[in-house]
Amino acid sequence: MNIKCKRAMLVNGKHHEAGDIVEVPVNIGLDLVNMGKGEVVEESKTITDRAIGLTKKSAASLVKRNTKKK
Repeated sequence: MNIKCKRAMLVNGKHHEAGDIVEVPVNIGLDLVNMGKGEVVEESKTITDRAIGLTKKSAASLVKRNTKKK
C-alpha cells in the first residue's frame, strides 16, 4: 500500500519527510490514514483523451430534447 506522508514521521524505523510516498503493509497504512498522518496514493492511472481523432462522421448524432406541447 502506498501512503503519502502529510508530515515528517518514522515508518518502519526510517525517517520520511512530508510529501514522501512510502510503501507500507496494509495494516500500517490503514493506521497512518486513520491517525491523519498519511493519505492513500492510488497507482498512476493513465488518462486518455477520447476526443482525439473523433470526427463528425464517427461521432454519435446530437439528440435535442423538446418540451411537450399542450
